[in-house]
Amino acid sequence: MRSETPTARRIQKARTALVLDHPFFGSLLFRLKDLECGSIETMATDGVSLYYNPQFVETLNAATLAGTLAHEVMHPALHHHVRRSGRDPKRWNVACDFAINPLLVDAGLSLPEGILLDNRFRGMSAEQIYNLLETEAGQDPSTEHEEGESGEDGSNAEQQAAGDANKPSAPRTEGGIGQVLDARAPDEDSPTTEEQEREWNIAVNQAATIAKHAGKVPAGLNRTLEGAAEAAVDWRELLRRHWLDTIQADYSWMRPNRRHLWTGLYLPGVVREGVGEVAIAVDCSGSVSGRQLRLFEAEVRSILDGARPERVYVLYFDAVVQKVETYEAGQRIELNPVGGGGTEFGPCFEWLDDRGIQPQTLVFLTDLYGSFPASPPSYPVLWASTGSQKAPFGEVIPMRAA
Repeated sequence: MRSETPTARRIQKARTALVLDHPFFGSLLFRLKDLECGSIETMATDGVSLYYNPQFVETLNAATLAGTLAHEVMHPALHHHVRRSGRDPKRWNVACDFAINPLLVDAGLSLPEGILLDNRFRGMSAEQIYNLLETEAGQDPSTEHEEGESGEDGSNAEQQAAGDANKPSAPRTEGGIGQVLDARAPDEDSPTTEEQEREWNIAVNQAATIAKHAGKVPAGLNRTLEGAAEAAVDWRELLRRHWLDTIQADYSWMRPNRRHLWTGLYLPGVVREGVGEVAIAVDCSGSVSGRQLRLFEAEVRSILDGARPERVYVLYFDAVVQKVETYEAGQRIELNPVGGGGTEFGPCFEWLDDRGIQPQTLVFLTDLYGSFPASPPSYPVLWASTGSQKAPFGEVIPMRAA
């Protein structure tokens, strides 16, 4: 039988300390099996194993080792290992770290110096943070990570994110102390994504119960878990992608595609010079909650900040268009519904037609319970839906969990 290494004993001791002092994180760690791994620079998890580099562990004192273990287990606890969905692995790791670290700091855990921590990301899901980081980086938010694209060290980025059973690897991130790998592909030994999500949900609920009985529930835990549950629906990403798909784009050699510069390829980058007019229609029949309205408003602002439309028309409607607000380029949009009768979508299209307005996009916030016009318009229509109904045309973005 192989003897336990000093590093492994340190990790076991840190696990025990977490169970006693921070039972929520400590009990969750029982789901991860420790595996020494030299191909990982720090720590990483795929939701089944906790890979650690002994050299990295030895740089941590007892308190920061415990905090780093707690950081790592929160990745699968928040389903980060099954939610990347084609996003760039490196930026996804950064976004996930920004989502996790405030919870750990607020819980009183010690983390290594230089971690990814920014108060402006507090309460945000990894998906929201990722979108902001991508926008700030000046890249096209509607472009997914390309399959087969190589990472900074010349290896395949998908392989960096998921690795393999024998030699997992993770993208290097500045300030990253524990990486999240994609969940293993399901087989006889590995459960499906749905099964993993269900098992981790059970584990999180059990851990929260244990922490509650011990009187040591982490501050902000419920808010963090609720945010993760909402993000699983990922309506924000769907809305952003479908919306930006309606915006005409061009390519420019003045703004090269940075994804390929490291290979020596100088390719043109996507340039969006802004759009003309955009219309937003808000269902005032009473089916949209205040919370859903605020979430939708925040996402619309974020999208429009990047799209830079010349003018935005906001139509408040029920059976008729009750009020219209017009915003010029750069003005901050605030949604204040009026009305409250039945719902008909036709009057919104008629209002635009009567004034000769051909919007780049018409976006509805509605539960989709109402009567539709007989034929679709010539411009794209998006339905951010708080209900479960279908639309006869356009793209439906479900945001029921928001």
